[in-house]
Amino acid sequence: MKKPKNDRALRFYNEVLGLEHLHYGFWESEVDLTIDNLKRAQKRYEDLIAELIPAEVKTTLEVGCGTGAMWTRMLDMGLEAEALSPDVNQMEMLTKKIKAPFHYCRFEDFKPAKEYDLVLNSESSQYIPLDQLFENINRSLRSKGYWLLCDYFTLDNASGVMAKSGHNFNEFMRRVKENGFNVLHEQDITKETTYTLDLARDIVKKGKAGFDILTQKFRYDHPVVTKILARLFRKKLRKLDEGEELLDSKKFSENKKYVLLLLQKST
Repeated sequence: MKKPKNDRALRFYNEVLGLEHLHYGFWESEVDLTIDNLKRAQKRYEDLIAELIPAEVKTTLEVGCGTGAMWTRMLDMGLEAEALSPDVNQMEMLTKKIKAPFHYCRFEDFKPAKEYDLVLNSESSQYIPLDQLFENINRSLRSKGYWLLCDYFTLDNASGVMAKSGHNFNEFMRRVKENGFNVLHEQDITKETTYTLDLARDIVKKGKAGFDILTQKFRYDHPVVTKILARLFRKKLRKLDEGEELLDSKKFSENKKYVLLLLQKST
């Protein structure tokens, strides 16, 4: 079993930006790109997921529970909701404030003690190898159980850094059929999610501009040191450039699609 994660980025989104959710959200068109509107979009995304939970569902497992907002929502709906995460910060925070079963592990290592009516993956399926993902989903769901999934996938033509994250959508849907799942709902929400990328890109650009201004005098006074530092940290700088490319909403839409799915086991 691999060592559980300590994802500091998640703490930044939650504790610094004040975001109750850690997903892209579902934006309405022609809105200002602000943190407040992102929060509204994230609440709208949560509503979309909640509305798709079938009425007969009683027991649920959320794989990758973030700040616990959707987990809490399901508990408030009267569901016997459990959550799973390998992140130490989430474990420490959520087990203090939410009195419901929490599984501190990766989904790949999870050994379910029971079968659930529904398993939820909200932007978490992309991190799990397909073989292990389907194996444990099948193991975790009861007969005729539901798999509610919202995530982005790569398209067949995806290339470069955009092809590095997310499962191939056509391959994923092939596995869905192979594993005997029926598609009850499929909704492409790519357009409604990529506003978050535009907002993040804007924040990063402003941050880089501010850093450039603050360090301008040092770079002018110490050109040799600046070159040495640039050489030493070239790999990290390259990753920063790749990260900014990932925030390009046009390239995202050309290489990926964000899909909301409700699947049901056929047996």
